[in-house]
Amino acid sequence: MIFYHGTSEAAWRAIQTEGALWGGCTYHKTKDPKCYRYTYLTPELEVAQQYGTVVLEVKWDPEGVGSGVDNYGFNPPPRETCWQFSVFVPITLDRVRRVQ
Repeated sequence: MIFYHGTSEAAWRAIQTEGALWGGCTYHKTKDPKCYRYTYLTPELEVAQQYGTVVLEVKWDPEGVGSGVDNYGFNPPPRETCWQFSVFVPITLDRVRRVQ
């Protein structure tokens, strides 16, 4: 499946340097070693565009809530969608392409 991630130029450079798309340690904006890393993805390009000037297209096969890999909601309530979810593991750059 195709999802999107919005970010900044500086963050995109850091992602390329690290070699993976994997959110920084942002728990309460600290560098606390107890914080965890995750990346937000969305199926909606317009949503990703709201989060930065750089938009990445990400090939991701979600495993879903309870997997420990991501929390994608496969069965949202009627007339609702899973417009954003978190991935809790690094996403290798061979699955990522800059589209904006």
